[in-house]
Amino acid sequence: MSQSSSSEPVTDRPPALDPKQTWDSLGLLAIFLGLNKFAGLRWAIAGASAWGIRSMVARKRRGSPIGKFLPFLLLYLVARGILGIIFDSENVYFGIGIAGKVVIGLVCLGSVLLGKPLMERLVPLVFPFDEPTKAHPIYRSTMVRLTLLAGCFQLISSAWDVWLLVNSSVTGFVVIRFLVGTVLGIVVFVGGFFYAQRQLDKIPGFEGLFNMLERMSTL
Repeated sequence: MSQSSSSEPVTDRPPALDPKQTWDSLGLLAIFLGLNKFAGLRWAIAGASAWGIRSMVARKRRGSPIGKFLPFLLLYLVARGILGIIFDSENVYFGIGIAGKVVIGLVCLGSVLLGKPLMERLVPLVFPFDEPTKAHPIYRSTMVRLTLLAGCFQLISSAWDVWLLVNSSVTGFVVIRFLVGTVLGIVVFVGGFFYAQRQLDKIPGFEGLFNMLERMSTL
């Protein structure tokens, strides 16, 4: 079930994974820690919020699959920043972020219970699956398990964040959460990717996720 030839317009292809997200995260970390140390928490929150907004807009312009969610993401970043500045509290600022992760986790699990797994909608924004592949029962069962994985990861990660916020300084929370979150995020993503590769390979004629990535990288 291979896709059509590369002679099709590039705009018909879903965007590839965005490698600049790592640099955006490092920039956010550096800005928050630097401003928090030399100017205080309010300036750190303001700088981090501005950087987050800039990153979201830049990702949209680069073609990242945030699309129609961009207004909601920007509203969330602005509201979170304003509340953090008003209360001048790391608990408020980081607590809103943790609550957001809980909501995402519950939405993932709820989507499975409703029979509409979230990953079934999101993954095709990155990988250009054809319709026969998406109609196959193995594809749906794979998306269900990936959605459950994402939901459980968000909930477990948020619980870890709460514990860390209570038991560390602002700097410690930001640095440790970034390091641990990055490592665990990579492990979960890679594990999910290889699981999906193994399962989807069972679909007759499926070209393979690695082949998709290679083809998409040449566009």
